[in-house]
Amino acid sequence: MTGPEHYLEAERLIELARAPRHGGLYGDSTGVQGALILADAQVHATLAQAAAAAPGQSRADELAWADATGTRLGGTAFGTS
Repeated sequence: MTGPEHYLEAERLIELARAPRHGGLYGDSTGVQGALILADAQVHATLAQAAAAAPGQSRADELAWADATGTRLGGTAFGTS
């Protein structure tokens, strides 16, 4: 799984944990299911962050990150101004 894929999976899992069938943000009545989903989202977010901070990002990597995050290249986050 690439960094951008981890990022997108983290976002998907956060939305899943907020879904009414999981009791909103906190899961079922005990909160266990939502908490487990959020823990999984945190793992994906951490892996995405590690990938984003890795040196040697290619232009293809930058484009994949821009697509995943809905941003444009050329700003301060990616590429040069």
